[in-house]
Amino acid sequence: MPLIHRLSPQVASRIAAGEVIERPASALKELIENALDAEASRIQVECLGAGRKSLRVVDDGCGMSPEDCSLAIERHATSKISDLSDIESLSTFGFRGEALYAAAAVSRLSIASTLRKAKHGWKIEVEAGKILSSGPAPAVPGTAVEMQDLFFNTPARRKFLKSDPFERGKIAAVVEEAALANPSLSLSYKSEGRTVWHFTPETAKDPVELLRQRAARVLGTEISSELLTIQAERPEMKLCLFVSPWDHLAATRDFQYWFVNRRPISARILQQALYRAYGGQLGGRHPICVGHLELPGTSFDVNVHPGKREIRFKSDRDVFELVSGLVASALVKAKPAAMLTPEPRFVRENAPSYRTQAASQGVLALESPPVEAVATPAGSPRWFTPPFRYIGQIEKSYLVFEACGGLFVLDQHAAAERILFEKYLGEIEKGRVRSQKLLLPLVVDIPASSVEKVLSQKQNLLRMGFEIEPFGKRGLHCLAAPALFSRAADLKELVHRLLDSLHDPLAAAEAVKHGAVATIACKAAVKAHDALSEREALQLLEDLKECRDGSACPHGRRTMLALSRDELARRFQRPGAPPL
Repeated sequence: MPLIHRLSPQVASRIAAGEVIERPASALKELIENALDAEASRIQVECLGAGRKSLRVVDDGCGMSPEDCSLAIERHATSKISDLSDIESLSTFGFRGEALYAAAAVSRLSIASTLRKAKHGWKIEVEAGKILSSGPAPAVPGTAVEMQDLFFNTPARRKFLKSDPFERGKIAAVVEEAALANPSLSLSYKSEGRTVWHFTPETAKDPVELLRQRAARVLGTEISSELLTIQAERPEMKLCLFVSPWDHLAATRDFQYWFVNRRPISARILQQALYRAYGGQLGGRHPICVGHLELPGTSFDVNVHPGKREIRFKSDRDVFELVSGLVASALVKAKPAAMLTPEPRFVRENAPSYRTQAASQGVLALESPPVEAVATPAGSPRWFTPPFRYIGQIEKSYLVFEACGGLFVLDQHAAAERILFEKYLGEIEKGRVRSQKLLLPLVVDIPASSVEKVLSQKQNLLRMGFEIEPFGKRGLHCLAAPALFSRAADLKELVHRLLDSLHDPLAAAEAVKHGAVATIACKAAVKAHDALSEREALQLLEDLKECRDGSACPHGRRTMLALSRDELARRFQRPGAPPL
């Protein structure tokens, strides 16, 4: 008997379906693309149970005949291509003939469709790839596809879906991408009976303004109002980009969208070109970008993966240089000083002292910090080598001490950040975070997909002192925040920074905790260019000594620099350190 055998059609179909239908959001992407290929001007999306229980897409497109309804659920049955060469001049989103086949293989699927001007429609019901019923239906123009009990027959795949908020966020992201790519489309999205999005067709006559209007609807005016518009046309490429200027960068990569011929795509070469334009001056932040490219079908290959998300350009170099060059040029024109010379920094009048901040934030403050310590206390870290004598500040950023005949320099911001980080982290670990209600709720305006990510970590955020609630269709209300953290602008930035930590729910709790705590500590800490007195400088040193790891701030930057007596002597080419 041979060891190799053919898989049964039932097993093969379920395995193949996993290449196309990875989660409810990927099924929705395929159904929306089918509707767009059917020339729909209106698409309605509804989901229950984060798409697991039910996912329904209704369009007003051209519809299908009874024969086409039956053919549509067969593998590699399509109206988009007839020959392999057709892929090179592809003008449709779908072409592989696998979307409905794959969806039907792993769900209970129904299709109701009516051709335009037809007197009756047709409905077909399928379960796990098998047709249960097929017959006449009311003449409702367009097509309605409903998937129920996704992955009911593949429990292992269903088990690997993420939490409901995570999956709802993915679904919302697909709707947002479809809206950005098709500004003339009427598009609505209901989740668990609540309307999340309702886009009416944009009205601008200029194509670029049409795209900008829709970007404002999706991203919100707070983000979109500052975006730079970049437009270019080459012999085989048209390009329209909306990117953030230097002073409106985001704390997350979530606000980057790329489209080629209205198809949402992932292309590393485009991301690299974008970041190259900003150079090495991002400082851990990220550009906002909505990029639209129009290319001939022969200039790129979308047949890389069944999900059709990844593409290959015929000439990566040309695309890279064009995008990078145009963005860099726009940044220089918008704010050349930010790229050519650093902005001058000014010392704030009456800058708050470390002592004042420590008292207001509950940091233990000694009434009379010792100017000199006679001996190193038991249990002190190795770097703590008294006696310390305060010499002064350099650029009101670095505190200089004489330490046991050597030189000791402290970065005041990094040191204060470490102190507050460990104090706040200790409050979290003990479950006793001091939270305070905000006088007025802070409104954070972000896309619906990002709202779902934040809400998925609502309990973790509550333990950290944040009380977050949804606000409207696209936004959050922050009702309470940690007592350490009071500035509204900083709080807004924190919510955006959290987004990068929420992609993997399995690791989210720890990632959110460390990343958010580090951000809070950074914002609340003494800043560079804050003037400190001798007493406050010594208090900072004393508090740093109590930290578990005072050698670096939570982001890994060093807090201190030390030159011993012997090292100083060596640097000045002396035979040995002079006697004390």
